[in-house]
Amino acid sequence: MLDEVYGPSFFILEPDRFAENFLTFRDAFQKIYPNTRLAYSYKTNYTPRLCREVDRLGGWAEVVSGMEYDLALRVGVSPDRIIFNGPLKSRDELSKTLAQGAIVNLDGPYELALLQEIDRSLGSKIGRVGVRCNLELPEETTSRFGFDVTADSFAKVLGSLQALKNIKLAGLHCHVMVPGKDPAHYRHITCTMLALHHRFFTQQPLDFIDLGGGFFSPMPAALSSQFGHPIPTWDEYAVAIAQPFAARFPDGSGPTLILEPGIALTADVMHFVTKVIDIKRIQARKIALVAGSVYDIKPTLHQKNMPVKVCRQIGSTPQILDGETVDIVGFTCMEHDCLYKDLSGPISVGDYLIFEHVGAYTTVLRPPFIQPGGAILALNATGATNIFEVVKRAETGEDVFAPYLF
Repeated sequence: MLDEVYGPSFFILEPDRFAENFLTFRDAFQKIYPNTRLAYSYKTNYTPRLCREVDRLGGWAEVVSGMEYDLALRVGVSPDRIIFNGPLKSRDELSKTLAQGAIVNLDGPYELALLQEIDRSLGSKIGRVGVRCNLELPEETTSRFGFDVTADSFAKVLGSLQALKNIKLAGLHCHVMVPGKDPAHYRHITCTMLALHHRFFTQQPLDFIDLGGGFFSPMPAALSSQFGHPIPTWDEYAVAIAQPFAARFPDGSGPTLILEPGIALTADVMHFVTKVIDIKRIQARKIALVAGSVYDIKPTLHQKNMPVKVCRQIGSTPQILDGETVDIVGFTCMEHDCLYKDLSGPISVGDYLIFEHVGAYTTVLRPPFIQPGGAILALNATGATNIFEVVKRAETGEDVFAPYLF
């Protein structure tokens, strides 16, 4: 039994499904606009096994910290295939990444001042930067990220970058969480970014336009039905985004279209396995305690029930009968630690629950709160000698407390 080796809760990763997602997503866009590149969002799930797979498939890395940048280098990504985003970048990080050939997308004015210093130190090397655009969108609150494209100062920002000697203004970038992740909103964003390109860069076309991520993943009906609206397909996103590019640049001479998918590629490639430890009844409520927590499957604490399968013990007598429901709760001391509300029986102590669609933001956002995190086991292709490969060992108390001084 896996639990005897890896404990009563752990993740199972499917690298082959991840590779299939990457290629299917990429091909949906490239068949319309061939000059499309995918830069995988490391922050969504920076398991090195996945990051290395992206590089093997010809994808780029999208990172938002020096830590993630160093990870990309460590798994073998060439710096010229790394995009460095995020609101906080130190002078040393900017200098290092630009000198090594990465693309740096700027988020705020403080970076402009740092670039003027760095420009003088780059020598003959040419650094590449993009500008994150803060777009005015209907029905949206004002985003905290990027430069306001509606302000007079936006043209001055572009001008100051174009005046640098050793740093090239190479692209425009945006990343907007659109309502319902609707393809119609993505088309609006695409057309807005193309209009900015036409307005400011007619004489000197840019190398790239980066439209970020935020796309839905494929999902089972048990999950999609909880959203209250149809879930767009990747082909629908491709039509909304790639078609305007193809129409504007029919000869293929346009800038590279960069996309930064994260959830789309990872959500359905990881499962969380956890054991039922105890079942009790408090008044009318039935409660099953498991060896995991809500932070393992939905650390953002959203209210959707993730798809789950019950693996029953052979010959066990269920304590939650067929037709009854039970709340699945975690090991923490928090009342909100509920992994699933009203799960249908039969269920008994010793059964295992397999939560699906938990590959995005779970292992990277999960805190070492009360208990360290579990192992990640990669499911090998059919025919492999070992069915599972450990790609992350279970964390220990020593890992958690190693940075502290005793």
